[in-house]
Amino acid sequence: MSVVSPRASGSTAPPARRRSIAGVRPVHLLVAVATMVVLVVALVWDGEWRVLRVVLTVLAIIVAPAVWDPQRRVIRPATGVMVALILLALIGPLFTRDPLMLNVGESLATPGSDIWFGTDQHGRDIFARVIHGARLDLGVGFSAAALAVIVGMPLGALAVLRGGLFDSVLLRISESFQAFPTLLLALGIVAAVGPSIPILIFIIAIVNVPVYLRLTRSAVAPIVNADFVLAARCAGQRELTILLRHILPNVRQVVLAQFSVNVAWAIQILAALSFVGLGVPVPTPEWGAMVRGGYEQMVYGRWWVALFPGLAILFAVLTLNQLSDRVRHTT
Repeated sequence: MSVVSPRASGSTAPPARRRSIAGVRPVHLLVAVATMVVLVVALVWDGEWRVLRVVLTVLAIIVAPAVWDPQRRVIRPATGVMVALILLALIGPLFTRDPLMLNVGESLATPGSDIWFGTDQHGRDIFARVIHGARLDLGVGFSAAALAVIVGMPLGALAVLRGGLFDSVLLRISESFQAFPTLLLALGIVAAVGPSIPILIFIIAIVNVPVYLRLTRSAVAPIVNADFVLAARCAGQRELTILLRHILPNVRQVVLAQFSVNVAWAIQILAALSFVGLGVPVPTPEWGAMVRGGYEQMVYGRWWVALFPGLAILFAVLTLNQLSDRVRHTT
């Protein structure tokens, strides 16, 4: 029995472009439009923190389609909460008070209907500072983790591909970094070079690079001599092409699971550095610095000054850990 193609029998198949447009779900179109609107807002807003807002917006665009589970037709809780936090960090400051505005007459006001989280000892609105702090903490956390992935993931794969002295040197360097506690190493570097947001991102990324290097190395080692890699070598493909096209895509799920954990680590490291006075400069709204400024007030019963920024750190870290577990269980 012969098979006749649709074109030979006179029927015309619909163009691929038309099929793809017709197959787009309304929820995906809504997510695309919403994220584009947020991106425009992030770009045209005032220049302060523009880079961090753009980073968060790009991450929201990438992560937003994963919120909806098409098989179960439900919203994935961890991903949904993470996207909500990113969007809150992006557009939330548009609807809050100035986080740096001093009002001595309203200092240490208790939470109420007008001031949801109360005020601190300088009369600043804690709710506004928590929302603005989300932009900084999430932006630094995602930026530092992304930089660590960009550096550590290719190095770990190259260590397996090349082997020999190159592999040994990278392992010894990574072991030297991991011999020190992460927080103590970050504290030492910040104390030596001084605190600033770009330096904090760079330092947090550097202390996390060995994690991705060793993780990628252990994930690539079993597949470096697989048939598809040997076939690519026989086809004459370059080592960089084999690395980017055939090897790294096969370990991305493991790296993504670790990525969420590292973002949580980065937020905790930034909060710890700010708590001891080596993080962002005062009075920049940052969760760790806010806890540092409010923990002394708890002795006098003013619990709200440190409670709400502390809950923000806890909520963000727990959400990221749940997101990592979901990615790990889908592998």
